Amino acid sequence: MADGDDYEVGYGKPPKGTRWKPGQSGNPGGRPKKTKDFEKLLEREFDEVLRIQEGGEMRTLTKRELIAKKLVHDALKGDHRVMKLLLPYVARHQTVEGFEPDADDHQAFERLVEQLKHADGDDAPTETNHD
Repeated sequence: MADGDDYEVGYGKPPKGTRWKPGQSGNPGGRPKKTKDFEKLLEREFDEVLRIQEGGEMRTLTKRELIAKKLVHDALKGDHRVMKLLLPYVARHQTVEGFEPDADDHQAFERLVEQLKHADGDDAPTETNHD
């Protein structure tokens, strides 16, 4: 210790030279900012409104609506990956009054499912015969 310095350094008693100066913060940068939740960012982005020209007139649609339109458009053009994605949703949310599927409908549906299963792979679609 220096002459005339009777301060004892120890637990809870740091050296005087390393203490915070008056008015000096111990954490000058502050706490790091909280990162935004990715899901909230997506929601905000999906809800953003865009103006598009459709059929010769200007329309205001959200990005969510535009994505849905694009998916349906691609499925109608024959994109098997998009069909695979949308088929369960369509089957779950569409009801047709007075329609009862018969055996031919079930067979056609099963063939379509098989074709979609093999559309992305190298395997050729297989015919299923349920006679």
